[in-house]
Amino acid sequence: MRIKYYVLGIIAVVAIAAMVYIFFIKPSSNLERFAAMKPVAEQSSNDAPATTTNEVSQQAQYCPQPDDLVKNGVDWTTKDKKWKNYTPSSATKILSFIGAQWVGVKVGKVICLYQTNEAVSFPVALEQTKSQLVLEPREGGWSALVNNRRFCKSSNVVDCPIFHEAAKALGNIYEEIKYDPKSKQN
Repeated sequence: MRIKYYVLGIIAVVAIAAMVYIFFIKPSSNLERFAAMKPVAEQSSNDAPATTTNEVSQQAQYCPQPDDLVKNGVDWTTKDKKWKNYTPSSATKILSFIGAQWVGVKVGKVICLYQTNEAVSFPVALEQTKSQLVLEPREGGWSALVNNRRFCKSSNVVDCPIFHEAAKALGNIYEEIKYDPKSKQN
């Protein structure tokens, strides 16, 4: 029994040392970039990335509102179970939305970040439970693309719109890959 507590104590010390190293001794460049960003409310219209005219016009979607999050054991999720955090959290309350991160190449995924009531905890990071590709964000308060990442630092989810890739019509796969040497399309 003592060995079990001894091992748990060592794991806790290592985890705390890793967090101190990550956040205080050698912060990652992504966290530095996120922290250095101006909130959307402080950005001028010149700071916003340009949108292209050939973008697909779709209905914008957003990260869940903080009030829509519910605690389920050590996990946070939305009431409709469409978003979930995959890292256990001891926080008891979500205070506010603090931003979002997109990662990918043309299409990717979004992580929504929320501030908790615990001063020494990581932000709650929610991801979609259903794997849906998100088009590279270009509207709203999203930053420039750096290392296949974009950041949106805001306290309002509406400042960080996301657009899902439209579902493609399914056809006959064999007809689509059929090779016709007489065809001028290659």
